[in-house]
Amino acid sequence: MRIWSQNIKNNYLDDAFGHRGTEFLKTKPCRSLHLAWEDAPKNTQSLALIFIDYEAIPVCGFPWIHWTVANIPPGKNGSGELHENISMEKKLLEGVTSWNSGLLPKERHLNKEDATGYGGSAPPDKAHLYTIDFYALDTSLKLERGFFMSELIRGMDGHILAHEKINFWYKAKSEI
Repeated sequence: MRIWSQNIKNNYLDDAFGHRGTEFLKTKPCRSLHLAWEDAPKNTQSLALIFIDYEAIPVCGFPWIHWTVANIPPGKNGSGELHENISMEKKLLEGVTSWNSGLLPKERHLNKEDATGYGGSAPPDKAHLYTIDFYALDTSLKLERGFFMSELIRGMDGHILAHEKINFWYKAKSEI
């Protein structure tokens, strides 16, 4: 299986898909990036993704969850795509992001519904390296909108046919 995005160039995510973009839901950058895949295994019933920032650990004490999606249709012949800004259409089964964390100051904290869906890159201190893990599964998961990443991981256990990932950078505002 192979995954890619037309919005990642020279290993950097385009500005529009993070805190230098123009589309926000309160404090959360909300324009989701394009993702495409091909060659999902033959028995794939659904796909899932986790978009995460492990470099947030020194800043906030935990990896920052930017987007989780479950039950993505695998597409014809194991190929397909999620178009730009699909998260705002609320047609995907999406989980809650770290913008719902109780550790955030009140002015940045979002309720569970507002924190559900895509939350773009916003490194506060320096450029961060981001990871999107993409999974082909032999089942559809029994999750509801606003699920937590831990529920997704638990649901995928024993059902992963293939796993691929892409890494990319996004610069902090101070680096521009």
